[in-house]
Amino acid sequence: MLDYQNQKKWNSELDPWQSPIKLDLKMAEQVKLAAQPLQAETSYQFTSIEHRGNNLQFNGSGRIRLLGRSFIFKQLHFHFPAEHYLNEHQFPCEWHFVHQDAIGHLAVIAFTVKIGDEMLSLNPFYQAFNLAEGQKTNFFAELDLATMLAGQKEGFYNYLGSLTTPPLTRGVEWWVATTPLSATSEQLERLAQLFSSANARDCQPLLKRPIKLYAAQKH
Repeated sequence: MLDYQNQKKWNSELDPWQSPIKLDLKMAEQVKLAAQPLQAETSYQFTSIEHRGNNLQFNGSGRIRLLGRSFIFKQLHFHFPAEHYLNEHQFPCEWHFVHQDAIGHLAVIAFTVKIGDEMLSLNPFYQAFNLAEGQKTNFFAELDLATMLAGQKEGFYNYLGSLTTPPLTRGVEWWVATTPLSATSEQLERLAQLFSSANARDCQPLLKRPIKLYAAQKH
């Protein structure tokens, strides 16, 4: 299990462009496109869940196009609280959809979560799962990611960073939604009850890396 209280001990020889970071409109180059930058080609089908010590990992399959490039969905996991800050605000939760392309490049689509109304499409994931660390079991669910993407009218931040857990792999393409999803406090409490402490990595230095905000043109 990762020790989030001693993150500086994780690795002392890192590529400087690390994740997560603080994002806001002032830092981003805005890019308007004729179509949505992220387009789901299939629904996402989930087949198993495993307890990874600090969080739960939902494994499955699906396919998406990121600026026209095809990526395969691998797994979904969460962080309490959110790892990315949006306009200086840290939300209580963040979901990470991890993808990989045909030559091994990683891309993560991140959605922060605010306290609000229940989001029915994510209900299967907000359960009190009875799993111990290292355990894996069947988990069958279907998620219409296209609908979630369509709700992001203001677009997605895009930047190059890393995984936020060891081995902190560099060269990860990040797409962070500008508009948080919503969940009730009860949903978040059910999901978090297996875990005794937070599992969010501290924000990392920006180091002058380019940040873009991609969105479809409004008609």
